[in-house]
Amino acid sequence: MYRRAASDQESAEGRGRSVVFLHHCYYNFFYLARALRKRGWDAVSVILEPPTNPDLRFTHGADLNLYDPDPRLFRRRLGEFVNDIRQRVRMVHFYGRGRMSFYPEYWDSSERYEKYPVDFVKLRKAGVKIGYSHSGCLDLVSQSSFYRWSGGCCDRCVWQDKPDVCSDTRNLAWGRKVQEYCDLICIETDPVLDFKSGDKVYREPLTFALDPDVWCPDMVVPERWFIPKGKDEVLVYHAMGNVSLRTSDTRNIKGSPAVVAAVERLRGEGHKVRLEFVSDLPSTDVRFIQVQADIIVDQLNYGRYGATAREGMMLGKPTVCFIDAREEVQGAESACLAECPLVSATEATVYDVLKKLVLDPEQRRVIGQASRAHALKWWSADACAERYEGVYDRLMSGLPPDSKGLHAINLAQPERGGRSTVSGRLARWLRTLRLAEDQ
Repeated sequence: MYRRAASDQESAEGRGRSVVFLHHCYYNFFYLARALRKRGWDAVSVILEPPTNPDLRFTHGADLNLYDPDPRLFRRRLGEFVNDIRQRVRMVHFYGRGRMSFYPEYWDSSERYEKYPVDFVKLRKAGVKIGYSHSGCLDLVSQSSFYRWSGGCCDRCVWQDKPDVCSDTRNLAWGRKVQEYCDLICIETDPVLDFKSGDKVYREPLTFALDPDVWCPDMVVPERWFIPKGKDEVLVYHAMGNVSLRTSDTRNIKGSPAVVAAVERLRGEGHKVRLEFVSDLPSTDVRFIQVQADIIVDQLNYGRYGATAREGMMLGKPTVCFIDAREEVQGAESACLAECPLVSATEATVYDVLKKLVLDPEQRRVIGQASRAHALKWWSADACAERYEGVYDRLMSGLPPDSKGLHAINLAQPERGGRSTVSGRLARWLRTLRLAEDQ
């Protein structure tokens, strides 16, 4: 007696909760995948990077690296892995503007992002959902829209006049492509603008996950990172990655010159305060400096906050950052932002804000406690994993990721067809990973 082979859709419906996180998203995917595995998922973070890539030092690792220096073996390995995903995984979630594929030849940095992601199309036809996590203000949003919403923040950015990095055409072309091929778009509390709106968008923290044991307020600081401090001295931490590329004589998006000037002014007034400025130091090490700080300053222009603020709050530090919670879309306001304990400041007010914090250690303690609690609730890997599971279940049930009903863009174009073959090695990848974790 023969049996009919299951269709792609039937096979997808029979899988358990499973996801492959593709490409480095700092350390976020690595910790989120691990937290999902604790909840019983098949979840792995996968990269495709040569070990010599200098950017790897800014990550905390990955579960699998499929890279091979032999191009033939590398492509063969990718093909095997993608075919296994088609059979055994229900979702692929990626990061990186233009990197909508497992295959480097489909990665795209052109102005209009016209390369066709063959593997992603085939995966979607097999019932696999595709998720994407944004990478900042130039991702999915036109420069004009962000300029309008932010009141001219772009005037402080060196990329404003570099269309090969940021432009209306480039940003919106990528946004259209993401809207067309993805089922979930994570904007992690960013303003709801252009392609960061629509029924595929999830508004609140979801994938930018931190491990609270890695960013622990009571961590032991290695001797090489110990910072001697004078009695009652207040240490202010501020950082900017790629500072030489993102700064000119007149532009600095984070407002670093204003931070430096504020601390120097306080010192000139006799206050025991010192600035610790860090650039291009791996976060595996930079946390040892952050945890010794009394105050952390993120950015003073953007209106939302990034990794420095998330890490500062998780370490229980009072953290200064310009916050503008306004939304142009009614009902899109973020609950996370509404209860965020960050101390808001601009370039014009940072001196006054820092002075109050420097003079009031009890205020610093109270804000620090609230910051740790907030980070655990919204940004910890376990909290993000629980939230991700809920979003995933909605997607698999045919529902939009968020029940808020944000303004829909609906610019998707019809899918193009394609076929694929199936092999069955992903179970071995996952089994190997579980054995490694059990040791």
